[in-house]
Amino acid sequence: MTVNPSLNDVDFPKRLSLMSGASQGKAADNDYAPSKTPSDIEGGALREGGMPDLTSRENLGLLFQYSTVGLVYGLLPSTIYPFMQNYLNCSGAQVTAASQLVVLPWSFKVFYGILSDCRPICGYRRRPYMLIGWGICFAMLVIMAIMPIGKPYFSVSSDRDVDVADYTPEIKARINYDAPDEGAKYVIIMLFASVGYVLADVCADSITCELAQREPLDKRGKTQSCIYTVRTAMVIFGEILVGFFFNGEEYGGDFDFSLSFPQLMIIVSVLTLPVFPMTWFFIKEEKATTANFKEYMSNFWNLLCSRAMYQIIAYMFFSGIFANITYTGSSPVASKMVGVTPINSTLSDILSNLLFAGGIMITSKWGLHWNWRWMTVLTGIVVIVVDCTVSLLVIWDVFRSQWFWLGPPIAVQLPYGVGWIISSFCVVELAQVGNEAAVYGLITTVSNVAQPFATSLTLLIDGPFNVTNERVQADDHAVRSDITYTIIIMYVMTIFSWAFLFLLPPQKAETQELVRKGGHSKLIGGVTAFYLIFATIWSIMTNIMAMFDSTSCLIIAGGTGC
Repeated sequence: MTVNPSLNDVDFPKRLSLMSGASQGKAADNDYAPSKTPSDIEGGALREGGMPDLTSRENLGLLFQYSTVGLVYGLLPSTIYPFMQNYLNCSGAQVTAASQLVVLPWSFKVFYGILSDCRPICGYRRRPYMLIGWGICFAMLVIMAIMPIGKPYFSVSSDRDVDVADYTPEIKARINYDAPDEGAKYVIIMLFASVGYVLADVCADSITCELAQREPLDKRGKTQSCIYTVRTAMVIFGEILVGFFFNGEEYGGDFDFSLSFPQLMIIVSVLTLPVFPMTWFFIKEEKATTANFKEYMSNFWNLLCSRAMYQIIAYMFFSGIFANITYTGSSPVASKMVGVTPINSTLSDILSNLLFAGGIMITSKWGLHWNWRWMTVLTGIVVIVVDCTVSLLVIWDVFRSQWFWLGPPIAVQLPYGVGWIISSFCVVELAQVGNEAAVYGLITTVSNVAQPFATSLTLLIDGPFNVTNERVQADDHAVRSDITYTIIIMYVMTIFSWAFLFLLPPQKAETQELVRKGGHSKLIGGVTAFYLIFATIWSIMTNIMAMFDSTSCLIIAGGTGC
């Protein structure tokens, strides 16, 4: 049973920044003007400007950025299964490729950030790139809205349940064998749509970092909590649209109504339109000069060599690898043992994200001073205990029910949301003036590129247990034992991920102390750069390999072995 919410699979928001000569004010002697320390600014804020009001005219556009990102982020990946798998009957390789490509741009956020930081357009580093990003995304949505969709693979939905060997001439005559060929163009268009809205998201992240630094010490974290609550709410809305309008018979569901894919794209296109005026007129941004790229990258390297930077990166990367190890039997168990229906699965995702947002809101109100290390462990224990109990009771047939399988994991999203947002707070403490987008993007990229390693390890670990669909369907003692072993291994790996918590500062004050007295090491900075580059290449390689039949079966590409 998977306990991580869908929106967290890709973007685990850890924020960090660095100094840049291009974006800092200069003293008369051409040296950089010194930055103020938290003690110099009222309330312990890290940046001047006072407590931000997200509903004010100068910040309201930021909420629209995250709400629109949440809508598209929640909707596009959700269409892959009902549309490409059920409507077009695309191959497993095509569906896998679509799933990988839709999220691939998230692994390149650091490069978006460097572009935004170094090359202002008309003197602005954020808003023009936001408009460009949304322009790309909107164009792709419109293209999908006006493209002819063609007939589904199964024009008669009951044919879906007939074994291929039992096809009659009548069934063969009414099947649209050309439908799967339509899938490739949708994959490419959704990729470019993701390229666009991720660019907008990177620029929004940098502004969020700046606003969060203006918060006084006792309230720092409220801005992050608010914007991610908004984004999660819109992810839920996107899932609702797909869940209810793509549950007709042609999509493998049982509703007597549905929308076509172009009709849904028209709706989404219209819903994204307000983000354009809101971006330009309701986000305040100061003008900036073009950065010296050589100096920019030199400062980037110096920051990477600081203990504060490489320690946080190491925590997120290595803990992320082990915390994201799952077990391969989750989906077969849900399908074969429990019989989870598509609509209930969608409702489960919606309720999960709702409680996840609740966890963020609870933290914003009461948890800004909680110890980050202890809360990571405590929320993790709650998740493990509840999820393990449900999994074992279902697997050993003590009690089997769709909502018993889906319900408790929904409940644990509340503490999971608490742990998730807490782990993002420390990075704002490390940020300085300038280059917010690049390093903000770097930190989120670290988490994104750790995921392919976790996937490969999951398949390597679970491979010898041979938990196949056929064995799960048999539901005998042997397969129950093997699934239990894989579940236990998963939880052991989750617990082991806590071994890296010593790298995570306990709270804001300790993080500031690490910034001031942590020191630098070019050796460790070089090692950090090496494994990040290797991980990025690995992520790209595994995503590309997953797109082709000849390599998608490899374990490192997410397959079970060729």
